[in-house]
Amino acid sequence: GGCPVKMETITVSPGEQRVLLMFDPDNNTADDRQVQTYLDSNGLEPKRIYRETRDESQYEVHYFGYCYIESHLDSISNLASGD
Repeated sequence: GGCPVKMETITVSPGEQRVLLMFDPDNNTADDRQVQTYLDSNGLEPKRIYRETRDESQYEVHYFGYCYIESHLDSISNLASGD
């Protein structure tokens, strides 16, 4: 159950992107935990963490600089998709 981790890339200005990893704060799935463990073990700290409501669901959003997390995105999306 629960949604897998959502990952979004947003462009904040030309040449500058951010990656949002969105977790369900009320339903910590195995995928969520795998992604969190991966971030921790690679020392990846979000710039900030905040709560956001989308489609009537609340998410805990972890906000990263794109260049900072870019080399890890394949690994994270593999974990998040439950493969």
